[in-house]
Amino acid sequence: MAGTRDVAGARYANAVLALAKQEGNLDGWAAAVAALGELTERPAFVQALQGDGMTDEKFQAIVRRVSPNISQTQLNLFRLLRRKSRLALGPSIASFFQDLLDEERGVARAVVTTAVDLDAERRAQLEQKLSAQTGKRVTVETRVDPAILGGVVVRIGDRLLDGSTRTRLRHLRGQLERAL
Repeated sequence: MAGTRDVAGARYANAVLALAKQEGNLDGWAAAVAALGELTERPAFVQALQGDGMTDEKFQAIVRRVSPNISQTQLNLFRLLRRKSRLALGPSIASFFQDLLDEERGVARAVVTTAVDLDAERRAQLEQKLSAQTGKRVTVETRVDPAILGGVVVRIGDRLLDGSTRTRLRHLRGQLERAL
């Protein structure tokens, strides 16, 4: 989820997680918060939803079209954000909520960059290896960057594991320069 993460978004996300746990409906809230993020991902969407011509009835109808299974409590979150002119926080709330939900479920998300695309078997092996190292269930998002030449770069949260050929060559060059 790209975009700016705002401290206020973190506060809302924490409150939503507490409510979701209280209701025993983590999946339902995850879907609603994801819909909030999608509905507010562009400033033009937020402006239209908070515009003077938008009635509460129209707003609710739009939200129900985007998220047909939304509960009244979940809809009330959307309405509250609109009433307080805070819909622009939607992507931030969704991003923080996903992080909190992952933590609650013992899931870590890894961004893996390789020089070539990984096949399903190698991806599964990498997920297993990272799961063993972190003690969490790891889901992998892959990216391809031919500039790393070979190897793999893994980012899990704020941890970076750089096993790329480019970095190894850079270290080797540094060692050679120091030896001369």
